[in-house]
Amino acid sequence: MPSPAVRRPGWTLAMAATAGYLLVLDLTGVNVALPAMQRDLGAGLGEVQWVVDAYALTLAVLLLTAGALADRVGRRSLFLAGLAAFTAASLACALAPGALALDLVRAAQGCGAAVLYGTASPLLAAAYPSGRQRDRALGTFAAASGAAIATGPLLGGTLTEMFGWRAIFFINVPVGTLALVVAPRVLAESRDARRRPLDPVATACLTAGLGGVMWALIEGPRIGWTAPETIICIAAATAATAVLALRRIPDPMIDLSLLRDRLYAANTVAALAFHAAGAGALAYFSLYVQGPMGARPGEAGLWFLTFSVPALAAPVLLGRIMHRLPSALLVAAGPALAAVSSLLLAATYRLHSWPAMVPGFVAGGTSIGIGNLVTGRTALASAPAERAGVAAGIANTAKQIGIAVGVAVLGVPYQLGGLGTMLLTAAAVGVLGALPALHFVITRSRRQGGSSRAAVPAERPPHQDSEHPTLL
Repeated sequence: MPSPAVRRPGWTLAMAATAGYLLVLDLTGVNVALPAMQRDLGAGLGEVQWVVDAYALTLAVLLLTAGALADRVGRRSLFLAGLAAFTAASLACALAPGALALDLVRAAQGCGAAVLYGTASPLLAAAYPSGRQRDRALGTFAAASGAAIATGPLLGGTLTEMFGWRAIFFINVPVGTLALVVAPRVLAESRDARRRPLDPVATACLTAGLGGVMWALIEGPRIGWTAPETIICIAAATAATAVLALRRIPDPMIDLSLLRDRLYAANTVAALAFHAAGAGALAYFSLYVQGPMGARPGEAGLWFLTFSVPALAAPVLLGRIMHRLPSALLVAAGPALAAVSSLLLAATYRLHSWPAMVPGFVAGGTSIGIGNLVTGRTALASAPAERAGVAAGIANTAKQIGIAVGVAVLGVPYQLGGLGTMLLTAAAVGVLGALPALHFVITRSRRQGGSSRAAVPAERPPHQDSEHPTLL
């Protein structure tokens, strides 16, 4: 008898979409409540900023490890564990007595979020065959994140105003509890049949490397790039990465050799770039809207719907037709649209007219919506099914690092030359992110004489059956 998730894959999609919505909501919705947290807890600015950063840091650092473990121990089992951890940590956040306690449990919540995010896409890949059904499922999954982007600031602000900031975390508890009751009955188990051995050395190096980079990107702009703490974190990250790159084992659990596939590597670069250009620029544009433009927070939230609604709609619409389009061109579309958005905003922001800036924000939201869908679809299509967790984990990690890189790097031109210089820098990042995918299209077309198959990804990379190093 087929498992429930095979007979009813819609339940798997519902669980994954619910998790995706909650994870992004806890990034976007919490931002608007930071001033209320600061007043209520008597905390300093740095303490409440870590309410956001502690979650983002652990989410980014553990995504790839979570995906690798899911391939080994079972995606359903790890999804349930992540859901339980996320729900329990949400309750702890709502009951936190002080800023330090809140920061710590937010880090624990980020751990649960990493496990959920790292297993959601592989569960969908197991429930839906490759092709139109999977594209539509991934479109709905990406749309759930877009919906959280669209509703997060409004929902977070409303809950904070009506019930206080703790309501933002309390709302996760009944939803997570209900999902814990339903998920065991509807999710089918899947894992890598090869049962790769646990590799604590690689896991530790990966965690130290990503953690050092993320901490430096978060704290570097605050304490200075030449501060001893920043230098130590960068040095530790460099050393951990070197160890990971030089290790040679025949069957690695964290299999970064997937990056040998050129389209997969281009997809990873594009994911980092469009998040750096899009999400990074949006953070500084928010300061401008509520500064020189004089918009109230609620008014700005409504204005930014012109960004978030396309982020919600684009993956749903594209998921129905993307099987007809060349994969590499779709990969390039995310960062390319982010560049177009930045250029349009650079040309119109001085007018202080929101209608004049709407085209730029529509392009930016479309970039995020298309990019999120294409990133997941290409990652899963470019790797063997048993490596789905690692494949999705690398792509998702690139997106999270891209956000941190964008906020940190774009802050330099923003401080030196203002919003216009920052937007032009963001456009350059988007263009650079699109180049590997475009180069893939051109070289494949030349090699195959312009065949229509030039941009179609290989379903299984050529290195999958051979012994390979941990990194490239």
